[in-house]
Amino acid sequence: MGTTVAALVVAPLALPVLAAADASRGRLKLPSVRVYLFSLQYLINDSVEIILAPLYWLAAGFGTRLGAEASLARHERLQWWSVRLLVKRAEQLLGLRVKVAAGSNDHLGPGPVIVLSRHASLFDASLPGLLYAQHGYRVRGIVMAELLADPGFDLLYGRLGSVFIPRDDGSAARTAVAAMTANADERTAYVIFPEGRLFRQDALSRSLERMAARDPARAERLAGLRHVLPPRPGGLQTLLAALPTADVVVVDHRGLEAFTHLAALTVSAPVDSTVEISARRIARSEIPEGPAAQVAWLDHLWLDLDAGLST
Repeated sequence: MGTTVAALVVAPLALPVLAAADASRGRLKLPSVRVYLFSLQYLINDSVEIILAPLYWLAAGFGTRLGAEASLARHERLQWWSVRLLVKRAEQLLGLRVKVAAGSNDHLGPGPVIVLSRHASLFDASLPGLLYAQHGYRVRGIVMAELLADPGFDLLYGRLGSVFIPRDDGSAARTAVAAMTANADERTAYVIFPEGRLFRQDALSRSLERMAARDPARAERLAGLRHVLPPRPGGLQTLLAALPTADVVVVDHRGLEAFTHLAALTVSAPVDSTVEISARRIARSEIPEGPAAQVAWLDHLWLDLDAGLST
């Protein structure tokens, strides 16, 4: 809240300064101004979520009925209002348009379904959820605990069944992931990013080096990766065990690789770029049983994703 207020208060001063700096560098479309306005929209959305969260808590009988259908629907409307508005601002201000590849919508349902997505940019974290929410699915995400630093994210997503898992406590993470599958139905999608963090070339090198010391055979199998990080199988395996009939949907995207953070857009926005989302469904009967076989299956799935990014 304080950051939002500060950003609004200084905007009348900051925006002319940023505009002048852009113009002096020949950036006549004012990319720094556009990024500031987009960031301001994010902060406003976050503040709206923080303000409404306690009111929603009161409306849910002082928190006693937060899991009731009316309460969940209320929170979902707020969640997807925020996401859709940011997608709209990304197009208007940054030049990033979202397009769903032909035929992808046919692969989404029915649920419960486990959704795997690669993670190449801060912007792609909401893409699988956006894809499913547009079709009336209840989206539950597996999110790294670092995002608890965002109060709005914590209050909203946590109440809707997403879980925040510690990066280095596998046992606690598996327990939380298993618990989130309670009450799964045909309109529920569980979203996980198996890489566990944003792709970076240095992170890829470090990950493969650590894997070579721990599991040489797997490191050799994944040595050819160039555009994605080695997937972490624990979360997926927990979901597969807890949802024994769920299919897997793989969500991929193109168009964000050059824009890992907002800072990348401060010199180039609007970029006039289309972010295309694609989805394909893998029947449960095609997914092997047993931990080792599932790890190998996931590795080959990620190798295929990586190969596709090279074309």
